[in-house]
Amino acid sequence: MFGVLTLSWAVPMPKDHEGFFDPTILKIEEEKYLGKQVADVEFTDEHGRTHKLLDYIKGHPTALILGYYTCDSACPLIIKNAIEASKNISKDFRGIVLSFDKEDTLRDLQEFKKKLGISPSSRWTFGIMKEEDIKKLSQSLGYRFFYSRQDRVFVHPNVVIFIDPEGKVSRYLYGISPRETDFRIALAEAETFRITKNTIVDIAFMVCYKYDPNTGKYGLNPVVLFAIAGFTLGSFTLAYAFIKRAKEV
Repeated sequence: MFGVLTLSWAVPMPKDHEGFFDPTILKIEEEKYLGKQVADVEFTDEHGRTHKLLDYIKGHPTALILGYYTCDSACPLIIKNAIEASKNISKDFRGIVLSFDKEDTLRDLQEFKKKLGISPSSRWTFGIMKEEDIKKLSQSLGYRFFYSRQDRVFVHPNVVIFIDPEGKVSRYLYGISPRETDFRIALAEAETFRITKNTIVDIAFMVCYKYDPNTGKYGLNPVVLFAIAGFTLGSFTLAYAFIKRAKEV
């Protein structure tokens, strides 16, 4: 399916024959990168303005997606779904999409946004980078990808990377359909890497949901569920005893 794959950023070469592809070589070794500083690269936004990444995200929890603008499969899905998942979140966060394709241009970026129907008022910033910055950023995130010359596509992880306000990696969320709950929790986790006040909603989500590194998603924390069940049962028991006693009196 993938044809001949071109090596990108120190990824082991495929073995045996040109059709071989081992998806495990794209796995991000999270234990090496969580809590690490991301590379302070430069990117150019759709208006032609240049930004330093760490200056741009400083003071804000950030959701970062790496993709490429000529993609017609996974990239449009994960980006569109991420924007949808984050649209109701009132938290002051940064959403950034950066291309890892050195051939992408600002026109490609603008056409991509137009095709997806992303409005200029979107809270997400889109950008392109030079080759050396692509390399620095992807290496600092543990993000690896291949280019298939035969199929003319990139093979890459589908992941939203969350970064704390000081520029350190706080979470990887995998899949092309991130949920609002996942986004809300991951942003709250990123923000708590510094001393800050969370909203009651964020705290509730962080307590009630537990991150599962095997699936790359959040699920209800069974410990909390049992605790809530116990508390509820205890409350009903106390209420029943109080009412019964009141009747007896």
